[in-house]
Amino acid sequence: MSESESSEAPAAGKDRILLIGRRNGAIGAARRCGWKPVVIDVQPRREQAPGAFGGTRKLAVEEAMERFSKCPPIAVAAVATGSVMAAAAIRNRFGIPGLAIETAKRCHDKLVMKKAIAAAGICCAPWVETNETTTAEELIEKLGLPVVMKMPISSGGRGVWVCSTEAELREHLRAGWLAEGFVEGVEMSVETFRANGSTVFRNHTRYLKPCWANVVPAALPDEVAAKVDELAERVHAALEIDTGISHMEIFLGKDGPVFGEIAARPPGGYLMELMARAYDFDPWEALLRLAAGESYSFPNRAKRFAGCWIIHPGTGTVRKIEGLEEARALTGVADITCKLQPGEKISHRVGSGQSKGRIVVVAEDGDACAEFLMDALGTIRITMDDGNAELCQP
Repeated sequence: MSESESSEAPAAGKDRILLIGRRNGAIGAARRCGWKPVVIDVQPRREQAPGAFGGTRKLAVEEAMERFSKCPPIAVAAVATGSVMAAAAIRNRFGIPGLAIETAKRCHDKLVMKKAIAAAGICCAPWVETNETTTAEELIEKLGLPVVMKMPISSGGRGVWVCSTEAELREHLRAGWLAEGFVEGVEMSVETFRANGSTVFRNHTRYLKPCWANVVPAALPDEVAAKVDELAERVHAALEIDTGISHMEIFLGKDGPVFGEIAARPPGGYLMELMARAYDFDPWEALLRLAAGESYSFPNRAKRFAGCWIIHPGTGTVRKIEGLEEARALTGVADITCKLQPGEKISHRVGSGQSKGRIVVVAEDGDACAEFLMDALGTIRITMDDGNAELCQP
């Protein structure tokens, strides 16, 4: 379950930082800071299966106590899906500052989160906590169609079903789940760094294609950006997120921004890399230094725009991959990685974290960034066994 990135024993000194979850960006940043990272991996499993996400925290705490029995780590950082509860529990056992257990729960369980948001009077989608007697007809009467059914503990688009008909809703209705009314609006995200109860950096991300393509930063009108920031401040205060990084999804509706959900950990979708390229700073180093109680000098504004499109060809067997070198030579393309191989069998993509590569571009404005991504997307051709040559499937 765990792995030390150094051969020295944890008792060798107080230069070790504990990373909950495996993210190469965090490991590299720890080394650049002169620390010796130790990883306790809490790899996500099928949603709500035994041991999934926060269910691993007992094992993680036991292992951390054993590995750091003689000398505690300088900090504990949650860096991956399923790591927030375990990191909070470990910090509590060692008496290390950071996100509190109760706050972690509010950012881990969507039902607990929604109740706290509703109690604070923050605008969010109408919702219902289902039970054994909840019916599809009742949900449609209260929420209308479509109804979004969510497992309370899930992430990355997993455990979520958008039910457009009563039959679909009956199929996915379970007791103890979160049923939400559909929010009309443009989906986006907000990444926030907090230290000592104050916001020290914030980024707005444009979802060019939700779960597939992002552009950083989102070019919002000043009035809209101010409302988004106001909502973010209210959410962080309501959930008592006073330290670390968060990734909050919102919808820009006709009456203003609407809260979706929030995770108190680094985002996926290559957003950490995009922030680094757009703002010229290392968000991984920033996260770890704040976790260690140090200060960090954040940039005031982005210097350029950066975009990413995730590569995944859908279900089937890969037959041919073409156009990679042509795409790499296009204007604005900073990097393209593709892990696909001819003959490889690909399963259905069930979450935004599943990737077979990515296209990364940079540009002087957001619209050009989107155009560069589309140009590269149209140049790469992946042929599957059914003759499908689409780069990605919705």
